[in-house]
Order: sequence, then structure tokens, then C-alpha cells
Amino acid sequence: MGENVGPWAGPLSAEAPVGALVGGALAKGSARLQGAVLMVEKAEDDAIHQVRVSCRRLRSDLKLFRKLLAGDWADELRSDLAALAQACGEARDLEVIAALVRETANSEDDEEHVDTILTTLTVGLDRAAARSGDVVLGETTSDLLNTLEAVAAAPDLKPNASQPCGEVLPELLDTANLKFTQAAGMLKPWTADDDWHEVRLLAKRVRYAADTSASVLGDEAKATATQAAKYQELLGQHQDHCAAADALTAMAADAAAQDDPELSFTLGRLTERHRAARKPLREEFLSLYHRP
Repeated sequence: MGENVGPWAGPLSAEAPVGALVGGALAKGSARLQGAVLMVEKAEDDAIHQVRVSCRRLRSDLKLFRKLLAGDWADELRSDLAALAQACGEARDLEVIAALVRETANSEDDEEHVDTILTTLTVGLDRAAARSGDVVLGETTSDLLNTLEAVAAAPDLKPNASQPCGEVLPELLDTANLKFTQAAGMLKPWTADDDWHEVRLLAKRVRYAADTSASVLGDEAKATATQAAKYQELLGQHQDHCAAADALTAMAADAAAQDDPELSFTLGRLTERHRAARKPLREEFLSLYHRP
């Protein structure tokens, strides 16, 4: 049997029931997602990306508080949020890849080939953005927003949600941080791309968990969030180059299949630059992470 934690008068403190923070975090996340959807309606820049970020932050909060949540509603919400984020993923990835190609192309590359590559990416981006917009502005997303608003107003919680924030939050944040440090500690310069990507996701979870906890835990949580953001930024750049290399490799294979070896060659040169860009980012992360 779940229970509802009533509204907490005044700002949250260490003595406030942690369930009050759950409701507050969900309400804030719901408002953030609604704002991002409104950005899509207005065709504002970066709108699709903000929808994706909003989904991820909400999913992170639901994961952070999972031991406090009663019933299956949280799992269902996380699944729906994941589907919405995924629907926005292709457009964002193509946007980043196109920007990186513009950044790394130089005078040694065939200008016509570069234009062809950018045109292909831009056409794909426009189509993906249109598909993403249809999903974001569709009935399923509208239903999700209504559900989020209702859940945030009265989340179904377990009895342990009545425990004080000051007792629960440090343990939840430590758990998220431990998962990150265990995975980050195993990274080596030669570790596979997927493992580096997983550490990036874990750093993001630490950052979001610390952001959510900072209203109660104060400066210590803010410092944790700031450090996690630095890790996330480096690993995000690393992942962008990995994604660009993978996409360009696929395009090179298509060019070769269409008997266009010169275009395939240009794509190969660009691919190698993105693969090479991983090394300094890995070294910088390892230096920062292991710095005493």
C-alpha cells in the first residue's frame, strides 16, 4: 500500500520528509518538459534537444528515488520518457555530427565531397527533426504530460518516504557516485568506446542526483554536481566524436557500394580525424579523474 506525503510548509530542510522532495522534483521536471514542448511548438532553436534533456532528468530522478516509490507507475513513466527521448535522439545526433564535420573539414579535403556529406547530413537532420516534432506534439506526449502533472501532485510512495531528507539523500547520492567511481576507475586509454559512454551516463546521473539533492544538502551536493558536470562535458565530447566516426564510416560504406571511391576516401579521412580526437579527451579525463 502506498502513501502520500502531504505538502511541506516552507523551504525543504534536512528534517523534511524525503517524499516532499520527490513530489517537488517531479513537479519541476514536469514543468521543464512542458516548457521544452512549448519550445517545439514555437519552432525555437535547440527545442528538440531540450525535450530530450528534460526526459533524461526526469528519468534520473525516478531512478534516484526508486526505493521510495510504490507500485509500477515509476517504471511505466521511465519507459514512456525513454521512448520520447529516443524519438528526439536521431535529430540531435545528426545536428552534432554535421557541426563536427564542418569543424574538422579543412583545405586538404575535396570541397565538393564535403558539401555532399553536409547536404546528406542536413537532409537527414531535417527529416529526423520533422519526425521528432510529430512525436513531441502528438497525443502520446500530451497524455504523458498530463500523467506527470497528476503524479507530481500526489506521487504514490512507500512508508520510508516519510524519513527525513537529511538521512536519506546522502545515501542515495553516495550510491549514484559509487557506481560512477567504480566504472570510471576501470577506464584505460584503450578501453572500448561503449565503456566510456557508459561512464558518461553514470556521470550524468551523479550530476542530476546532486542537483536534485542540493536544495537540502547545500554546498557539498553543489560541488559534486559541478565536478560531475566537468566529467560529463569531457565524456560528452568523446561520445560526439565516436558517433561522428560511426556515422561517417557507414556513409563511406554506402559510397563504396555506389562505386564512388573518391567520396569514400574523403569520408575515411574525416572518420580518422574523429577517431584521433578521442585520445586527448581520454587523457584529459583520466588526468582530471585521478588528480589528487
